[in-house]
Amino acid sequence: MNEGIERRAARILIALSAEVETRISLDVYRYLLGDAPPTIVGLLVENPRLIAHARSALAREIVLSGLERRLEPESLERQLRARWTELRRLFDIESARLGIDATLELVREERRTALAKAIERADALVVERDAAAEALELWSGVTRPASLRALLLAPPRWPAAGEIVVLADPSMLAAGPPARGASEVDAALRLARRTGAPLTVLVVGAADDDASARLARLARQAGVRLAAVIPLRSATLDALADAARHASVLILPSDVAPEIAAALATRLRGATLLWRSAGGRDSAHE
Repeated sequence: MNEGIERRAARILIALSAEVETRISLDVYRYLLGDAPPTIVGLLVENPRLIAHARSALAREIVLSGLERRLEPESLERQLRARWTELRRLFDIESARLGIDATLELVREERRTALAKAIERADALVVERDAAAEALELWSGVTRPASLRALLLAPPRWPAAGEIVVLADPSMLAAGPPARGASEVDAALRLARRTGAPLTVLVVGAADDDASARLARLARQAGVRLAAVIPLRSATLDALADAARHASVLILPSDVAPEIAAALATRLRGATLLWRSAGGRDSAHE
């Protein structure tokens, strides 16, 4: 490879609904894919059917008093413009604070269409919980070589504190793993190091002494506190939800069943991150 060719910055796309209020902080996203500064693009998705519905005489809204009134299209459009202005200001502030390229784009399409297009140009995609089912279906359908490595299902309010919990693919604990930074364990170590959170590793079956020693060594080298290595009899929904109940981020290998990932995103107070490891079982072969 020609070393004179500069690699492009990793691209993280954050899909936001214009109708849902989600608190945004770009700190975790800054180190989601690596230590190098990424390009972050926020996509404010306005559903055109909502605007069309607002123009119907039957459209109604419920105000803070609990009363129902006719939904005025002009009022809705003012709300959407205010949401756009607020988010654009936030992205400008976060961009300057973190020293990264962070921009906001307005997308007027059906949510599924917008997500499908986002997957085509993203290295990581972040979606709100109410878009989890559609995003997971699209994520599971990525079978050809693609740049998409991570799908993060973000909570409406990110916990102020919590541990990083990762379900480790057993092959990632063996000697001679893929390139550094490529596995879900590497992602967990990086996020724990950058956020100062403790790390808990979940392993299906008993972790042998070599795997446990390797995890401890990697944590020491990264300056991360390894809180526990927890064996699970199987990676069931209840077992994962219980082990990650205090997590700020739960990281899962990409071959976890979409229905389990969707249910975890609903049950947990933190984020759920699906990670496609280079060289993993579901990765495309070069």
